[in-house]
Amino acid sequence: MINSTNIFLVQPDPIFNHDYCHVYPNFTKADSSYLYVTLLQNLYEIFSSVFPKEDLFLCLNEKDKEILSGDTSTPFLSDNLFYFGEETFSDDFISIFEKRNSDAKNFIFVRPDFVGLTITDIMQLLDLLLLEDDVLIFKKSLHKKIVLFATNKFQNEIPKLIHKKNFVCDSALKKICGLDYQLYKLKNVFSLEQANDFKELYQMLSRKENYSCCSKKMHDRFTHLFIEYKELL
Repeated sequence: MINSTNIFLVQPDPIFNHDYCHVYPNFTKADSSYLYVTLLQNLYEIFSSVFPKEDLFLCLNEKDKEILSGDTSTPFLSDNLFYFGEETFSDDFISIFEKRNSDAKNFIFVRPDFVGLTITDIMQLLDLLLLEDDVLIFKKSLHKKIVLFATNKFQNEIPKLIHKKNFVCDSALKKICGLDYQLYKLKNVFSLEQANDFKELYQMLSRKENYSCCSKKMHDRFTHLFIEYKELL
């Protein structure tokens, strides 16, 4: 089951290139980049603890290419690292998706800007993908945006509905549901969009029941920011 699943982590906005990185409220550009990269690396680390890296595809904005090109220190598998253009996101993503593993039967699409996914969540997701029905599983952030969805039946309409800004908006989800899927909504996760979210992230990661949301290495990266911006807590 695990070897028949491909995961696409799709980050439409530049996060490695400080010149183009969206500034998180009250952060510097460099620290905004550090925050977004940490969110991405945390999810990549969680998925790669379940799946082989060959089944993880990272899709980034082309403005990050000059930063990552030749960087051997990144944890990402270079053969599965792809870029798309600002104005050609939909077409480029369809081309990237066509590079999926030929034996893949199940697909997980992730907008990697949230915290709260655990290995237990992934195993629950895999159990649902085993159902005989054609299923569509999704998670929303606490800001009510879809940040993850998965299916055991790929249809060509799906990558066309993945939008640059909203990933998969509610209207697109309704269209996908019209493709005759059994729908499953899993528990919400925590994303960072507003200024107060940073304080809530600190409170969340301070609770023992959330320790499984990130490794010690990732927790240390978040702690660096908590210390740097302690006045926001």
